[in-house]
Amino acid sequence: MNAMTGRTGLLARGQVALRAGDMAGARACFATMLGFWPDDPDALHGLACVALALGRADRAISLAGRARCVAPPGHPHLGHYHEVLARALLACGHHAAARAAIRAACLCRPDDGAIMLAQAEVMERTGDIATAEAAHARAVALGGVAARVAQARFWRRRGRGMAALDQMRHVAAHAPHDGTAVHELVGMLLAHDHREEAEAVLRRRLAHDGRDGQALSTLGALLFTSGRLRLAATMLRAALRHDPAPETASNLGLTLMALGEMAKAQTVLADVCRARPDDARIALNHATALFESGGHAQAGTAFEDLLARSPTPDPATLSRARFNLGVARLAEGDLAQGWALWESRLAFMPPHPAAHRLPRWQGQALPAGRRLLVTMGQGLGDAVHFLRYVRLAAVRVPVVLDVPPGLRRLAATLGRAVGENTPHPIEIITPDKNDCQGVACQCDLFSLPALLGVRAVAPFRPYLGQAAWRRQNHAGPLRVGLCHAGNAAYRFDARRSIAAEALAALAQVEGVTFISLRPGRNPAQDAAFMQHELAADADLLATSRLIATLDLVISVDTLAAHLAGAMGCPVWLLSRFGGDWRWSAAFDADQGQGICPPVSVPGAGGPAPASQWYDSMRVLRQPALLPPGRAWQPVIAGLVTALQGWVRRRRGSDCNGFELG
Repeated sequence: MNAMTGRTGLLARGQVALRAGDMAGARACFATMLGFWPDDPDALHGLACVALALGRADRAISLAGRARCVAPPGHPHLGHYHEVLARALLACGHHAAARAAIRAACLCRPDDGAIMLAQAEVMERTGDIATAEAAHARAVALGGVAARVAQARFWRRRGRGMAALDQMRHVAAHAPHDGTAVHELVGMLLAHDHREEAEAVLRRRLAHDGRDGQALSTLGALLFTSGRLRLAATMLRAALRHDPAPETASNLGLTLMALGEMAKAQTVLADVCRARPDDARIALNHATALFESGGHAQAGTAFEDLLARSPTPDPATLSRARFNLGVARLAEGDLAQGWALWESRLAFMPPHPAAHRLPRWQGQALPAGRRLLVTMGQGLGDAVHFLRYVRLAAVRVPVVLDVPPGLRRLAATLGRAVGENTPHPIEIITPDKNDCQGVACQCDLFSLPALLGVRAVAPFRPYLGQAAWRRQNHAGPLRVGLCHAGNAAYRFDARRSIAAEALAALAQVEGVTFISLRPGRNPAQDAAFMQHELAADADLLATSRLIATLDLVISVDTLAAHLAGAMGCPVWLLSRFGGDWRWSAAFDADQGQGICPPVSVPGAGGPAPASQWYDSMRVLRQPALLPPGRAWQPVIAGLVTALQGWVRRRRGSDCNGFELG
């Protein structure tokens, strides 16, 4: 081997492998060099870099120290030997020695930007922030995108988020084709919730390089969180073609779930679970898909397995797994364990401001003159369902109930429907009134069942509305309230809501007037045959007054169904397959001689069951897990048949109401 040519080639190949992350290849080149030249300082330095990258900082100290010792004075790479020695010493916790080594590196190479950045790292991690700041400034003055990116990260760690963001905007503007800089900017923009700007940056990046898998994946995730689900799925599939990262596949599975394509979602998530069996977050997503597909018991087992993992998953994943296990237990009818686990939501939901200044209520009696503040942290449908427990709390203690403005007047009717009073008063306030007097502690509305020890669904009595619903005695068409869509921001709204065009068969039912239960008009979403009687600014009390004039409410799983149920109005609830835990078979009740007209869904195996939660409700479940375009067809067919039969019975009666026969 020609000594100089062979050495130069081996050194070059080793350095290329090192930069590419090929530690085995780099080590082979540098070890071969040492076989020919046992004291070659560059080979020793290369092996020190490999050892440090592989987590052998102790070995790196020995190799870098030897390289420094055998290098002749003035060796051009001596500064880099000191640099890797400093980083290895830092990794081993030898802070004073690390600072001394990096100072020596700077003396050797005062104009080397990489060494300046290493000095900044060592000084920051050993507490010398001023020197770290100066080193970053020196590195930036020497030039290069990497120095500016490192400085921006430093500023972000030191709490100077806006300065870091402005720096990265500058970098991306001057180096638009640098993928690392662009992705760093996007990360900072998302941390500051500048989603529109982040999307624009990603689209510019993809216009330059449409095969950037990370950009495609991040944009897909961004589209998912903003509700543009089909675009998100397209983007995530493209990302997987260029970079089959498990996180991207997991996000695709979540997107498919949100679109209602449950079979595809399960396949994607099962595959990614096999590819990344130790990733607890992916396992959590897969278990959630099992639950949403109707496999409640199977999902419960998956959540239990996740909680039993060793090592223990991160706290956020643990909290969500406990919460989801609680939902699975509730779906099985186990209220005791379900409520207890459901409390895990408090670990990941934004706390009410009162939680920072008041202790949490534990169900105890309060001193005379002191009251309990009950706050809300979930949707209005859930709130209406759980308001029943406020009256139970008021049996123990005086209550101040903090509700959104649109719910205030309705909440003030608690108990009025059946003329019931509680031993202690209930005051209704809205969030703009936070200085309520005499409050001793607080709790979330949805914690009341756990805190009150609720173990079963109590016999139902109407608890909302100015009066309990009564059968209508009117001539003319049946008045049927219809709510076919919920809040589009809900994660599974694509499965819950029904497109207006899918309801066309209802328009052919004679003798029925369909009345929208959503305030105002929305031509893009509402079925054309529906009448509108609610003003755009109607609150929930106004909605309850409209419901009091109806013969029946037909609603998907949203606020309207809960409100009608809480008033005792007949409700046909349209429930997605494997849907919300409240509508699982564990809470079915005997139909008895209730006021709700009977209805059946083809393929469901019998009449729609009553619900323990609202005795005037019948739960119409999708009979099978079908694609979104077909999932509601049998349910709509059942509605049409039942409504036609009801109209025929009504015409055969004395027109004073329907007969159940």
